[in-house]
Order: sequence, then C-alpha cells, then structure tokens
Amino acid sequence: SVYGTQLRVLNYEIKAPEDLLSIERYLGSGAIKGVGASLAGRIVKKFREDTFRIIEEEPERLAEVRGISERMAREIAVQVEEKKDMRKAMIYLQKFGISTTLAAKIYQFYGPKTYQVLEGNPYQLADQIQGIGFKIADEIATKIGIHSDSDFRIRSGIFYTLNKLASALLEVEIKDIEKYLMDLSMEKKIVLKESEEGLRVYVSHFYYLELNTAKMLHDLNLEYEEANVVIEKKIHQIEKEAEMQLDEKQENAVMAAVRNGIMILTGGPGTGKTTTINAMIEYFHSENMEIMLAAPTGRAAKRMTE
Repeated sequence: SVYGTQLRVLNYEIKAPEDLLSIERYLGSGAIKGVGASLAGRIVKKFREDTFRIIEEEPERLAEVRGISERMAREIAVQVEEKKDMRKAMIYLQKFGISTTLAAKIYQFYGPKTYQVLEGNPYQLADQIQGIGFKIADEIATKIGIHSDSDFRIRSGIFYTLNKLASALLEVEIKDIEKYLMDLSMEKKIVLKESEEGLRVYVSHFYYLELNTAKMLHDLNLEYEEANVVIEKKIHQIEKEAEMQLDEKQENAVMAAVRNGIMILTGGPGTGKTTTINAMIEYFHSENMEIMLAAPTGRAAKRMTE
C-alpha cells in the first residue's frame, strides 16, 4: 500500500473518564435509590477509583461502608448494573460541566447516541434539550475542540441571537450571513420577510405565535350595536347605585368596552383606571353577563381582587 499499514474500525466504544468527583456526583444524584450525597461520599472515600468494579464484582463489600446492610448492598449492585450505560454517559457528560439533572435529560433523549451527538455537533443540544442554550453548547464545543468558525456554531449562534437579541455574541467575522439565513429558512427554523426597512428575520416559533395572536385579536374585535343614549342611561344608573362619579374620559372608556369585543385601557397612576374597571364590571353584571378577570402578575391580581 502507498500509505503503509491501514486500520479499519468496525466498531468502537468511548471509555468514559471516571474521576472521583464524577463518580461521587453520579452515585449521590438520586440515580441509585437509597443512596444520597453523604452515603455516596463514604462509598467513594472507601473504594476510590475502584468503586464501580467493587459494586459490579464484589458487591458484598459495600456492607463495609457505614449505613449499608448486606441487603442494601445487593440492591445497589442490581441498580448500578441496570444503569451501567446511563452511568457511563452521565460521567462522560459531567466532564463538560453539565449538571447531573441535565446529563440525565440528555441521555434520556439521545441514549447510546449521546457521544456521537456531542462529538459531532454539540450545538444540536441547544435546539433539542430544554435547559441547554447556545452558551452551554458553545462551552462543550470549545472543550471538544470545535473551531469558532464552524458552520454548526455560526448557524446555532444566529438562531440564538434572534431568540435572545444578543449582539456581538459570536465574535467571528461572518462574511456570508445570507447563506446561513437561507439554510435556516429552508429548515423552517426562521421566517424571512421583506419590508420597507429591508429584510426582517423572525424565529419561526415566535413568528407564528405573533401571527396567531393577531388573528385571534382580529376575530375577537367585534362591534356591538347599542345606541349611545341607552348606554349613557345605564352608566348613570350604575354611578347612582354604586355611588361613584365618572368623568367624561372614564365614561367614554366604559362605552368603548360595551361597544367593542376588545378595548385597551391605558393611563398612569391615579388616572382612575380602577374606578373605570369597577364601572365596567357593574355594567356587565347588570346585563347578567359572566365576568372573568385575569392579571399577569400577583400584584395586579391582588389589586383586581380588591
């Protein structure tokens, strides 16, 4: 052969580095029923790097550790054996600073493909695993040795930037950003729209959320025919019964609420929004309508309840 002796790999297995801290973290993570952080610490302190070999080959020796009975030792050994593949993956993932909770999520999603995904394109973690964003994926990629100008990184970074509006995040010179935008558009991850100001770029998820919200608002914005004189008469009746006095703007606001499917009421503190809302509630009560109030914050909810 021109190139000398050749090597052809039929299959391979990544040997997970098993340092003491990672072993202790895994054992105490809740993955093994009945083993908490302090017990995990005692097991690793006694058997050190030999911990998993002891559990797998001489489980009875676990009973040498304070707090472990012979029965419990057998139960631990059974669980460790059942979760052997998951354990190796979690210890491997902890090498990249990933917490045990996230590591478990990653393994549950990818299973044996975990190693392949991480070493091939860790940026897909940001797309597929909740709790992992671009920055964590970027840190993993750096540790693995993926270059800062890799296509995976730039595409993931653009997508993240659109999501987070974070400028200067990538710290690389992107000469042909259009190429990446077209790729993301073809994958239906983003929506491109021409406008008078130029090209607008949306994350697909948010674009369709906004579109749907606008459609629902449009569908709800019905107009109700009711003579002004009739509405005014009812408002004055409410003022009298509830002993409240509305000014012209507040009265107009109540009328607008009666006549429209949607009405937006704005105003700074002390401009009478609460009184106006009370008048609206009284009006719809008098019409025997069901009223539902909702608020986006606890404080606003409390105010509405009052």
